[in-house]
Amino acid sequence: MKRFRFNGRMALIAVLAVSLLGNALAIGAGLRLHRLRVELLGDDAYAGLQEPEVRHALNAALVARRDDIAPALRAVLGARILAMETGTAQPFDREATVARMEETRVAIDDLLDLVQIALLEGLENYAASVEGSEGAVSE
Repeated sequence: MKRFRFNGRMALIAVLAVSLLGNALAIGAGLRLHRLRVELLGDDAYAGLQEPEVRHALNAALVARRDDIAPALRAVLGARILAMETGTAQPFDREATVARMEETRVAIDDLLDLVQIALLEGLENYAASVEGSEGAVSE
């Protein structure tokens, strides 16, 4: 009986199989997110997409403010976890759960304020870049 030997070809096949599995999982997740977005938003699911230049300006502004946004996002996640822990504790305490949900809402509002500031800065930067490029073209 011949012994099984693990060689380069077997390693390549194993890597290929793992790669294909990863691709299948990623495609499946993407399709699920797309389907969920369409289910929630209907035909207008992609009506709000911006031009690439605008998206880049907004992303740059969010990244520039990540030191402010990241802790606020963690605060939202922490508040949500506490609200769910309180809401699923036995015996159920409605008042405590409502209080935790209010804390979550406050954390979300704080995060939204920071994100809106960043987005406004991104839109201002985009407008300035468009005005600057139009001025250069007309000269």
